Amino acid sequence: MADKIFRDPLYNYISINRDRDGWLLLVLDTPEVQRLRRIHQLGVSNFTYPGADHNRLAHSLGVVHLMHMALEHLRQTEVAAQVETARQTLLAAALLHDVGHGPFSHLFEPCLGIKHEKWSIKVVLDPETEVNKVLKAQSPYLARQIADLVESDNTTPPSWQRALLSSQLDMDRVDYLRRDSLFTGAGYGHFDWFRLLTTVQVDGSDQKGFDLVWPEKAAMAIEEYIFARYYMYQNVYLHKTTRGFEKLLEAMWKRAKQLRADGTDVKVVPVLADFWATDKPTTRQYLRIEEFTVLSQIQIWADHRDAPLADLAGRFLSRNGFGDVEPPSPKDELKPDYSEWDGALDALLKREGYAEPSAYRLADTVEGKYRRPYRPEKGREQQSASNAIRLKVAGEKEPVEVSEYLPRLKALTVPVPDKRRYYVPKELRAKVKELAKSME
Repeated sequence: MADKIFRDPLYNYISINRDRDGWLLLVLDTPEVQRLRRIHQLGVSNFTYPGADHNRLAHSLGVVHLMHMALEHLRQTEVAAQVETARQTLLAAALLHDVGHGPFSHLFEPCLGIKHEKWSIKVVLDPETEVNKVLKAQSPYLARQIADLVESDNTTPPSWQRALLSSQLDMDRVDYLRRDSLFTGAGYGHFDWFRLLTTVQVDGSDQKGFDLVWPEKAAMAIEEYIFARYYMYQNVYLHKTTRGFEKLLEAMWKRAKQLRADGTDVKVVPVLADFWATDKPTTRQYLRIEEFTVLSQIQIWADHRDAPLADLAGRFLSRNGFGDVEPPSPKDELKPDYSEWDGALDALLKREGYAEPSAYRLADTVEGKYRRPYRPEKGREQQSASNAIRLKVAGEKEPVEVSEYLPRLKALTVPVPDKRRYYVPKELRAKVKELAKSME
């Protein structure tokens, strides 16, 4: 039978062989995976970059494509037998690693209170899902093997398998950096991805110790990748406008839950009411929450009698976001205390007629690990693909971390502190800046 062909803007064609991998097409056609068509890959980044309307399904197919390429390359090496054994699990994990994402991808995780990986595992293991049924029909152990790979702290799978899916240089990152760069138009995600996939090696004396490394000749491609990763975080993932809308949505959700807890009718749509009615929602209850569900809810909240909730909802729908303001520098940088600033800002908001200041004082802390997205483990004995990108260097018995081989990368590996920023209504931004200046 002919291959199943998908058109893709990154790879032109993505193909899945019906004879060998027809079962993977059955997984793709399940409702749980097709739901990813209705989940934005980049949350609300399209508020900043209008072209960023790509979805999680396209990304998942891209990861399958890259995983297939990497496995075909490794199948030509001395670990061919191990690759063949793991092939089915790795391809399925590539397709299903994001199946648990909620509305607007990562953005909604603090709202729903759980990481998407946990829901991905639940979807895979829940006997009521179509995904689980297809996997069990293929192999009784396949669902459990996939869940083990997706679970971040599970050490059951061999490290090289985990590294292909989730590490400092994995198939997931390679696809989303390039895909997000393309659709945002930002242009920062360019690196020699083909060289990375066709030079990767599995190093180790036995399967338990196998891990991913690259030869010296791949050093320049890795350097490109690290810079692309840094630029994409600085210019796309941490863009101040996008972060502002993320905080606005979080504040709106928090306000609605607070009102509901106080006994106010927040006119919750049935799907959300069902989800909020229990402390332990089922997989089905969770998966019914999609972006159109949340957007419908926000439209309802835009007409709510609670002024802050209605205002936040209206601002979100009309893209009337908040403006960013730098707070006064804390007296102790190691233990920053913003309580005095928070109090002064609340007082200003009240004077300006905002009866609920907490709904309009949106604090945003960007963790240092995202401002320096490649921070390798320093000790060689502790290094692995999960915490460092390493090269096989002539004359060295152990793999060498890439910034040791290319010292010019050191600047991108230096830890930096968390960064605090505030968002306030744009009409008050000038006054808030004056307040911050007066408190320096």
